[in-house]
Amino acid sequence: MVAVYLYILPVGLGIMTLAASLLFLFAFLMSDDPATRLPAFNWFKRLIIVAFILLSIGLFMTFGHFWGA
Repeated sequence: MVAVYLYILPVGLGIMTLAASLLFLFAFLMSDDPATRLPAFNWFKRLIIVAFILLSIGLFMTFGHFWGA
């Protein structure tokens, strides 16, 4: 049963990272200062990549566990 929780963990972390990346996207869109816009967009790009990697790994492991692939 512990393995199931470890398989689902990257999905939860991916969702939280996706939410954090959307916060940085919002900061990028709402800022008028170039000193704030560039770092916000850089963090958005980094976090969106990490979120999709975590979600892909988590979904692959979860579906592999439940459907025996």
